[in-house]
Formats: sequence, C-alpha cells, structure tokens
Amino acid sequence: MSPTSSGTNLATRAGRAALAAGIALAGISAVMCGEPPARGTGPDPRMQAAIEETVSAIARQERTASESIASLQTMAAGHRDVLLLQLALYLETADGTERSMAGAILLRQLAFTPREMLETLVPRLEGARPALRRALTEMLGTIDRRKGGEADFHVYESWLAGRGGPPPASLVGYLYEVSPDEALRCMRHVYGGPEPWRDVDGAVGDLKKIVARRDASRTWSDDERARARAALETLGRDPAWWVRRYAAAVLRSSPELGTPALIERLKADADPLVRNALTP
Repeated sequence: MSPTSSGTNLATRAGRAALAAGIALAGISAVMCGEPPARGTGPDPRMQAAIEETVSAIARQERTASESIASLQTMAAGHRDVLLLQLALYLETADGTERSMAGAILLRQLAFTPREMLETLVPRLEGARPALRRALTEMLGTIDRRKGGEADFHVYESWLAGRGGPPPASLVGYLYEVSPDEALRCMRHVYGGPEPWRDVDGAVGDLKKIVARRDASRTWSDDERARARAALETLGRDPAWWVRRYAAAVLRSSPELGTPALIERLKADADPLVRNALTP
C-alpha cells in the first residue's frame, strides 16, 4: 500500500469517526432543545443519551458539565417527572462507583422537590425489579436522610396525610425496612387516633433495648428473650395494623425472638400490609 493510499484511508476513517460523533451530538442536542421526552415506564433512548452525556461530563469534571445540567433542566421543563424516572432507569444500570456518584451529583443538581420524588418514584416501587428498586430507594433516601444520618420520615407523614386513604404497600415496606421505629411514629401520626399508647410505647421501648444489646454483645439472655416475646405478643395483638407491622418488622430481622405461633399468626394477618412483611 502506498503512503498516499494509507493517508487517504486514515483520513477516511477519521472523517467517518467525526461524522458519527457529529450525529451522536446532534441527537443529544435534539433531545435538549427539540421535542419533549416521551412518557412511559421504559428507557427513552434519546433522554438516556442526554443523561449519559451529562453524567460523563460530571465524572470527568469537564467545564461543560454545568451547561449539560442546565440543558437537561431546560429539556425537562413541564416534564420533570419523566426526567426523574429516566434518571432512575439510568441509575439502575449504572456500573461502577464513578458513574453512580456522578448520577447522584446530577440528581442533587436537578433539585427535585420531595413531592416530585414521592409522586414519581413511589408508584414505581410496586413490583419493581431488584436493581430498579435499589435505585428508587436510594433516591428516596436523599429526602429522608438528607445528611446521611438517621431516618426522618416527616416528609412522608405530610404527604400521606394530604393524600388520604391507605398508604401504598410498597412505601410501607420501604419505611419499615429503613427504620421500623420511625415508620411506627409516622404511621401513628397519620392514621392513629387519640387513644393512649402506653402499652405500645412500653413494649417498643423494651424491644429497642433488647435489640440494641444484641447488636453490642451478639447474644441474649433467657430473660431478655422472654421479655422480647412478651413485648412482641403485645404488639402482635394490637388492633392497629401499623403496630402489628412493627412486630412483623422486628421478627423479619430477628425471627428467633418470636414464637412460631406469633409468626404464623402475623403471616396470616387480615391486613396485607402486615402479612406481606413476613411472606416471601
């Protein structure tokens, strides 16, 4: 092959690469400035490309990252719920710490309100495949553990109170999974009546001490086991579903504290919000 021929081939390949890059960038630009994103529950190729471009710019700490974020915000005007869902679908498949962290930075920069996140993400929790559920719950964690500390469910309390009706089962599962104690407080405030809670509070307080001791010593005394079973029996027979759900949450993580009879009773509870805690 002559030097001229070789140079021509290299130039041709370079031209093809430049053309492909131009087409890709044009596609992303069309998403940014053109037609609105498609609504649906699956990945939108155009929006996924735009998110990938933005995440890559953030990960590489490029100066264009802020421009890409601003373009996403412009594109999402009036369609922020779609963008939020598409970001969740992107994070579901994000491999590697770098992309995940850059995606988390993008989520923070887009500044979704708690209401936007709740109304978009909670309905998708139901029946979500494991990887998507993990992405959704990590996103919810940014509003109930803002500083990475202990759970604070006041945002859910306000949302559920304004929503009315029974809570979404998937959200109940998430709350009791993250913090049974905070979930019990939240549900009591939203769905509880004026009746006293002395028996419940006493049983919960005793259980918390016993579980904390196990965390410290990795073992329980016979007396502690007996006290835990008595407390769980009290909670497991309470008329309020959210109290029985608390007992089920404790038994889910520490089944050895409950009697077989109590576990079977809660598995057959009349309220699905309770029995679903102990069924696969």
